[in-house]
Amino acid sequence: MARAVAVATALLVVGCVGFIAMPLPGALLSREALSSLVITDRTGQALREVLSREDGRSVGLAGGRIPPLVRAAFIAAEDQRFSWHPGVDGVAVARAARDNVKAGRIVSGASTIPQQLARRLVPRERSWWGKAGEALWALRLTAHLPKDRVLLEYLDRVPLGNSTFGVEAAARRYFGRPAERLSAGQAALLAGMARSPARRDPFRRPDAAVAGMRGVLARMVEEGFLTAEEARLAAETPLDLTPAERVFEVPHLTTALLQRLPQLGLDGATRIETTIDPALQAAVEKAIIEELRGLAERRVGEAAAIVLDNATGEVLAYVGSSDFLDEAKGGQNDGVRSLRQPGSALKPFAYGLALSKGFTPSSVLADVEVHLATPGGSYVPKNYDRRVHGPVRLRAALAASYNIPAVRLTDALGPEQVLRVLREAGFESLTQSASHYGVGIVLGNGDVTLRELARAYRGLARGGVVGPVKEVRAAFGPAGAPLRIPVELEEHRFLAARPVELLTDVLADEAARAPAFGLDNALRMRFRVAAKTGTSRAHVDNWAAGFTRERTVAVWVGNFDGTPMRGVSGITGAGPVFARVMSLAMRGIRAAPLVDRSRFEAAAICPLSGERAGPNCPGALKEVYLPGTAPRHDCTMHRSDGALDVGPAYLAWAQAEGLASTSVGAQGRPGSRAGFILPADGDEFLVEPELPESAQAVPVRVMAPAGAKMLELRTEDGRRIELPPPFVTRLPAVAGERRLELWAPGGSEPLAVTRYRVR
Repeated sequence: MARAVAVATALLVVGCVGFIAMPLPGALLSREALSSLVITDRTGQALREVLSREDGRSVGLAGGRIPPLVRAAFIAAEDQRFSWHPGVDGVAVARAARDNVKAGRIVSGASTIPQQLARRLVPRERSWWGKAGEALWALRLTAHLPKDRVLLEYLDRVPLGNSTFGVEAAARRYFGRPAERLSAGQAALLAGMARSPARRDPFRRPDAAVAGMRGVLARMVEEGFLTAEEARLAAETPLDLTPAERVFEVPHLTTALLQRLPQLGLDGATRIETTIDPALQAAVEKAIIEELRGLAERRVGEAAAIVLDNATGEVLAYVGSSDFLDEAKGGQNDGVRSLRQPGSALKPFAYGLALSKGFTPSSVLADVEVHLATPGGSYVPKNYDRRVHGPVRLRAALAASYNIPAVRLTDALGPEQVLRVLREAGFESLTQSASHYGVGIVLGNGDVTLRELARAYRGLARGGVVGPVKEVRAAFGPAGAPLRIPVELEEHRFLAARPVELLTDVLADEAARAPAFGLDNALRMRFRVAAKTGTSRAHVDNWAAGFTRERTVAVWVGNFDGTPMRGVSGITGAGPVFARVMSLAMRGIRAAPLVDRSRFEAAAICPLSGERAGPNCPGALKEVYLPGTAPRHDCTMHRSDGALDVGPAYLAWAQAEGLASTSVGAQGRPGSRAGFILPADGDEFLVEPELPESAQAVPVRVMAPAGAKMLELRTEDGRRIELPPPFVTRLPAVAGERRLELWAPGGSEPLAVTRYRVR
């Protein structure tokens, strides 16, 4: 046994000696890894200078020279026997072992400067085996390098707080001067930070930093580097700390770039030139702050915006929040890259698919109540205004952002096809299956980023071709050599060009938007803009995105903590911010026409049926089509006898609207049976505590029997409510199980009964 132990020990010693004798790897001490990084805007103006980074890059000491005071301070603080030990200090190891055994826990360390350097160069796990490996590397470094080189490599890499590595970087960061001009007190303060940079941060914990400095000065006296008088004067001399670094420019973008450097293949860059237009960036930042002041009463706390150049895909402005340093509002969250639900902002992509599948701007979509079977159960979509509008032309349905027609359209096209188009348009965040999202995908029930939204809308601006968003114009390595910038996605088509041109015409149609949002809404500008807003459930998120020929803008407003806004929709929340940012983005630019309408075929159509206007139609409007797709038949809804033949699909809607002359033509005639259109039996209504009561009433629509002049509603608590034509009203949304009866005046039994739930 003893012999085996002796042999094993001998082999271990031989192995260790062999390891120490091996030459050092050539790239171990690469000086390229000590480069700083400067991020600039497109004009070359610095946005952020990173003197050092978490992975150990720093600014090396000038000329590879170690200032005497720096040498003295760090040797006194970290390794008093540095000049004679072989890399591991046996005296310190024995002392640390004694103290740790006495205390029953680790209270003292024995790491030398070579060991600390080894820890930076070859990181190892914090264990006894890790410490043993660290010691072997320290011995190997000391065996192959002069002591001054070991000290220099250590001083160029030592972590000194605030993401600063190396004495030169720290000297500039804390004192605004090179290391060779540090005073004894300043050098001692940095040396005192080496073991505990966070606990002795001179900006956040000045008292602890000064205490550490005084301790190092005392050890410098003990080691003979300073006299007692010199140490006293150094301790009393002002440190001349520079103010904490002011907020860097375009903080969210530069932070995102720094986090993605390895992914971009730019982790060796010394200079990165971004695409940011400094004048536009400053103007957008100011506009967002001012617009948020006007929305504060509606509990809107934050906003984000991104501006793209359509020709190049370059990001001209990027604002992730109104104030990066506002911790109370979560200002460091990046609203451009955060995943959130976009509401109706995704509708144009479904409508673009429909236009490419043979639908036209006058195709009639049913805006009447529908119950759709989904994997999660029955789904009953509702419009934002809680109304139904009967037969609605595609142009009007999209411009007014009606939900029911959009859901019906998605159901007809297939959710999997709509999801496919969205993914091809660049919405990479939509990773779930089509069955997961269902038809609700068109209403934005999947999380996306504002950056993805801007990229996809730029794709619409380019006729259905999506391309990469570019935040970096150029990047250069340590020797000034240009670096290759990777492309985030290959340019490709996701929708045919002509249908997208028609879609653009719809998105820019102010007259079609007016019935829902008024003529003087936030999207009405001095130049034509194709735009769409979106509001997520419970008013948590507002979106607005749109484009001219030259620029694409996407805006989000809301609260990073998910607090609902108070009665704010996309048109009233994000809309005004979008308009302000788009106006700034187009400043000095003469807007080119969005579409060339002469390329379309025109026809006069009936506003209700979407068919060619006939002699019986009370009015007509002009619609445009792709050549060969205009309707060929006259309107069949308006009859020569003045009756309106809407067919059975719209009969309940027409009667609820009080269209007394309505008939169903040859398919039948209205009967005398009465019933509830809304609320349907089994409907559920969700009360949002942050919204006003007027926005949360339960809508009531009744199909009246022929000839009815007055009906009556009776609630479960005995209340009676008169219901005159057009037999529409609203009831308070009171939580609980509710029963509602429909009566004819003087009747002996109810005409209809419905049950619904409010929660």
